[in-house]
Amino acid sequence: MTSYVGKPDFHDGHVVAVSHAGDAVEVIVEGFSGKRYIVHFEGVSLIESESPEGMMLYALSEEPLQTETQRRYIFINWYVDEPATPESKAYLRVVAKRFIVDESG
Repeated sequence: MTSYVGKPDFHDGHVVAVSHAGDAVEVIVEGFSGKRYIVHFEGVSLIESESPEGMMLYALSEEPLQTETQRRYIFINWYVDEPATPESKAYLRVVAKRFIVDESG
């Protein structure tokens, strides 16, 4: 079952930066209010992205996979229902063991 994760402020924000090192990924999101969130993914086995920096978010979803130890996290693009717009092309998907959201203010 797919579910949304994170605070509502986070969901209407935008992706500021994505960094990947080894089996870890960090995503910095600026929430609708201007507050910064750092999403740490651990045990990453897959990252798929296309121009995620600047992408406006509708939500962050989490869904289980067939394996018990991995989950798929999808940063859902606000413009996903508007395929004719250039903004709709951006995406970010991460398969990882877990994630933690830090609020850095």
